Amino acid sequence: MTNKLNLSAILASCLMWYGLLATTACTEQAENTIGQSDTPIQFSVNMATQAHSAITRVTTDAFEPQDQIGLFATLSPAKLSEERYIDNLLLETADGTQFTPEQVVYYPIGDVTLDFTAYYPYQTGGLSSGNSILSISVQTDQSIPGNLSKSDFLLARKEGISNGTETVELNFEHKLSRLKIALVPEEGEELASLLADDPRIVVTGIQTEAKYNLEDETISDLQTPEDITPAGEWTDNDTELIGKELIIIPQNLNSQKQSIILEWKGQIYTYLMPDVELQSGDQCEITIEVRKQENQILSGIAGSITDWSDEINEAGSNEEENDAIYTSSLSFASSNIYRVYYQGKAIAEICKEYLASDQLTSRAIVHYPILNETGEADLKNGTILQLLDVDDAICGGKLCWETDGNSFTYQEGEEKVVYKFYIGEDGSFLSGELMSTVNVNIVSHYLRDIRGKEVIEYPVVKIGKQYWMQEDLRTQYYRDGTALTQQTKLGEGAGYFCPKESEAYQYNGEAVLAGELVPNGWKIPIMEDWETLNEYIGGEASLLKAGTWASTSKEPTEVAPATNLTGLSIYPQGMWGNEANAYYGQAVGYWCMEPSGEAIPENIIVFKGESNEYDLSTSLMKGGEYYKALSIRCIKEME
Repeated sequence: MTNKLNLSAILASCLMWYGLLATTACTEQAENTIGQSDTPIQFSVNMATQAHSAITRVTTDAFEPQDQIGLFATLSPAKLSEERYIDNLLLETADGTQFTPEQVVYYPIGDVTLDFTAYYPYQTGGLSSGNSILSISVQTDQSIPGNLSKSDFLLARKEGISNGTETVELNFEHKLSRLKIALVPEEGEELASLLADDPRIVVTGIQTEAKYNLEDETISDLQTPEDITPAGEWTDNDTELIGKELIIIPQNLNSQKQSIILEWKGQIYTYLMPDVELQSGDQCEITIEVRKQENQILSGIAGSITDWSDEINEAGSNEEENDAIYTSSLSFASSNIYRVYYQGKAIAEICKEYLASDQLTSRAIVHYPILNETGEADLKNGTILQLLDVDDAICGGKLCWETDGNSFTYQEGEEKVVYKFYIGEDGSFLSGELMSTVNVNIVSHYLRDIRGKEVIEYPVVKIGKQYWMQEDLRTQYYRDGTALTQQTKLGEGAGYFCPKESEAYQYNGEAVLAGELVPNGWKIPIMEDWETLNEYIGGEASLLKAGTWASTSKEPTEVAPATNLTGLSIYPQGMWGNEANAYYGQAVGYWCMEPSGEAIPENIIVFKGESNEYDLSTSLMKGGEYYKALSIRCIKEME
């Protein structure tokens, strides 16, 4: 069954005196040869097809408020590339059901008929004189509300309409193609668990711009390959996850040019596109079996439809491999660092980090090879893949961190974004597909802390040359597996405190000194570590703070910002007082160690809601010979 998307634009006939003003909607040549009658042109819709609430036009049911369409009319049988009686008239809807033109227009006088062409979305430039070609494009991030509909291109035609016609019904049809994606869990994986993981999808290499001929409805000059993030949310239909979809310009898809990238449980999977030849109005459903392996091959099903019907036919798949890495597939949702593995060995690191210098200040996505000798990132040979706060075309250049100090130099590249790149066997960055490129696994990088039956994974963030845990320590055991005692009152021995109002863990100084609390290879920062961090961010604690903060002051005080641009994610978890958590939502305190690692210094680090700097406070509890209970944020030990 074919459904039509209909348009309604009821023009108020009582405003007849606007006829003198309507000439701007017509070409000068048409005005000189054809006069206008006093009958306004009206457009109607079959209201029975409309839903009671606004539904996106992509679903073939309705337009949405503030949608705009363009309307052309020619005297039959003239072409759009010739004389136009109505030239790109703008119509807009206020309620999703009726369209109002920017000016009232009238039928011509005499025994002549009009051919109407309407399109969505409206373009200010319309058609230049002597041609019938529109530039069309689709949005790259269709997950943003409204962008899926903005990517749609609709066309309606009505020919031979005479002056005596009461209304003109315009039936719009989709002229682009629709991809729908479904996920099937591997054997042993629960569908509900897969849904809870909320896997992220990116479709790569899609041509996003083209030319559309309104006369013969042909598409030409496809260009600008981009990575597209689909719209929608996953839902469970008892056998698979469905709900992700995207609209693309009709084109031939194949594994040489396109793939689907899945990020699941912190790991990147590449699924190669089957050969699919898409035409206007086609729909392709692609089913992915989610398996913990390297690159996968897609099987797809595609069928020709009108207005996204459900008729489906089989499409082939292919067996080729793809070793490209797509920057847009890296969400950094689980950790601010990915590790790239080849044959089980880490060969590269991809960081989302905050770059700060006189030369360049921006969040960035940066690739670093990993040195074989140390297993650490080669910070002298970084490549900026994308700048998230700067729009200049300078990506692809070399980022070099100085051996001494915490600063960098950048040799600018010429790319706005490095959309796709390759990795050599040594982890090196390669801009093109060369013989030395390899297929790799990309996995979110965690600090995995194993203490007997307790296994906790902490995401990691790089700030300058420092690597920090992105979360506070939350273990209940010393590193040797000895259990810590949960305490509710200070001064009663080593232990941890777990406030009811948060998931935070706070440790008293006795616990810090009594055993090994932090994971191997990591440490409780010394004061110099915090000072190095503070100097790098220019003393702006807002770059480290996340969440909602309030002031610790009893007087009305302005709260400092919390932008978390560095990704360190410091939250106001409070500090344990005598028998309760104090300053929750207002402040947080962190332990420091002496450089020897065997003693607690006099001061601790405190972040407050009203301050854009960190403060210092005493480590001992006021009025007692015992220590406070504070959070622990670990930093990686560096050689």
